[in-house]
Amino acid sequence: MFQTFGRSGLQRLTACALLALLSTPSMAQSGVDDQYRLGLYQRETGQPYASIETLESLLAANPTLNRARLELAVAYHRTLDYARARAEAERVLKDPNTPETVRLSISSFLKQIELEERANFGQPHRFEANVSLGLIYDSNVNAGPDSTLLGSFNGGDLILDKAYTNKSDWGSIAQAELRHTWQRPAPVRVLDQPSRLLWTSSLGLYHKGYKQYNEYDLGVVTLATGPALIVGNSWRGNLNFQLDDLHFGGEHLGLYTSISPSGTWKVGRSGELTLDAQWVKRDFHRPGDSAREGQYRSVGASYGRLMGNQTWSLQGGVRLFEESAREDRFSYTGDEWFIGARTQFSGVDLFARAAWRNARYIGVEPVFAVSRRETERRVELGAGYTFEAGWLEKWQLAATLANIHTKANLTLYGYDRDTVTVNLNRSF
Repeated sequence: MFQTFGRSGLQRLTACALLALLSTPSMAQSGVDDQYRLGLYQRETGQPYASIETLESLLAANPTLNRARLELAVAYHRTLDYARARAEAERVLKDPNTPETVRLSISSFLKQIELEERANFGQPHRFEANVSLGLIYDSNVNAGPDSTLLGSFNGGDLILDKAYTNKSDWGSIAQAELRHTWQRPAPVRVLDQPSRLLWTSSLGLYHKGYKQYNEYDLGVVTLATGPALIVGNSWRGNLNFQLDDLHFGGEHLGLYTSISPSGTWKVGRSGELTLDAQWVKRDFHRPGDSAREGQYRSVGASYGRLMGNQTWSLQGGVRLFEESAREDRFSYTGDEWFIGARTQFSGVDLFARAAWRNARYIGVEPVFAVSRRETERRVELGAGYTFEAGWLEKWQLAATLANIHTKANLTLYGYDRDTVTVNLNRSF
């Protein structure tokens, strides 16, 4: 007798009940027996489409072999083809020779199909929205240097006007996004794996405004769209096309056009590996920024894993980047490394992240006559709590503390910056 199993409790129950089916005379034949075993082996080793072909071929020659037909229903279920899985299972259910115990398991299997079909394909169009309102304290709004002493030039010291050193201020942050996701109402076959095809589009609005130094206010309107593919439980990928229209200090700063592909693969039982890339074309509107126009390119890799019996997660990664601007003094190459962790304690989400970014500029800086080199260290600590009752039900209160320390070979570009952000957000 053959042992069969599915991916859920109901499927296992169904498979166990299938063993109660009486074998037909043809099952005793060696060729039929081998073909049946092959179909089960293919299905349980990640070849559901090959299993379907094997079992359909077997049933073409032995149409009354109900045990094989039920295994075919499970194979169709593995490919997310719920209609055919339902049809094969119902065909056995209608057979008067099917034992009562097997009928009960088939009914449970059909109920499971109904629930999964509704969850996976019941909403081909889904709309989501999220809003966030918050306050920010910024110790260095203008990213001004820590010191007014910039160095020596022609035998004398260069002294920066104190008006251009760091300025602190309070401000507000508002953000909103509307997202639409379309899902193909039927699965697609990719590399012998059942896959779900989606297309997601979104409109986002962001504004950060300071109380005193409004010349550093930032506004962004974002339009994004692109396909996504979820291939079984093994990997997923997406391709995002995006437009970001930026306003800075009340003026139209420019337009960023970007393309960002990414893919994520499951590694073991608790890990994921992500590879991604980005290309950005930066067009500036203000005449004084025309020298900064150019293209930004980057590739990155990250690995995340659930730890401590899935009680917390750890993630780390690296990114290589470069920007080619009209003027070499704004062109650079570099790398970035990060590590982060997240957990939950007493209903509060906690996270920590540290990143190191190194940038090497190509052209020389005016006055100093040397190329710029920068190293940025960023440390973030955050916490969030989601209300489960009351008038704030489903809203999340979150707070983030960040420290940025930038060290440069030119003190004009070396600075420290601390920000504290508190916001209230919700998804609908």
